[in-house]
Amino acid sequence: MSARNFSTEVKRTYSELKRILLDKGCKIISEESPTHIVVSHGSLRGVSPRSAKKVVDFRISPHNSGARIVSQSSVSSDWANLTLWGNVAAAVLAAIFWWIASDITNLLVDGTSGYWTWLAGAFGYPNIQYAFFMVNLTKALSVVLLVVIILEILDVFIVYRRISIFAETTLDELTK
Repeated sequence: MSARNFSTEVKRTYSELKRILLDKGCKIISEESPTHIVVSHGSLRGVSPRSAKKVVDFRISPHNSGARIVSQSSVSSDWANLTLWGNVAAAVLAAIFWWIASDITNLLVDGTSGYWTWLAGAFGYPNIQYAFFMVNLTKALSVVLLVVIILEILDVFIVYRRISIFAETTLDELTK
């Protein structure tokens, strides 16, 4: 939550704020001129607090001889859902890759056939070089997906912690 005091009247502050928001590519969700405006900003592909899709609520009230703006920012629910389900899908895929690697490893170690051992075959016959390649490839893919999940979790913490940075810079721009 951010708050700033301005020396200009409420109507003028509101119109200037609205102009700045539209210049920044915000989509107006709702407005009650001149005291309240809610905007959407960012993209589903955004990975930083500035570019992640968010909803920002600006409330303008009279303060002394000017105006006071209080803003509240929150991550858009579709951005949060996409991030959550993307991580779940990556985790499932990483588990499948690890399962494939274990199945083929079991074939190489003790000759037991599993669900994925057909991947170790070349032209219908088991191929040891191809089997080692598949084990290494699927383990590497699994590890890469786990690293991506960890990085995405860090990104989510950063975005949630600093989501109000867009509103703060907008209010800073308004004070100039």
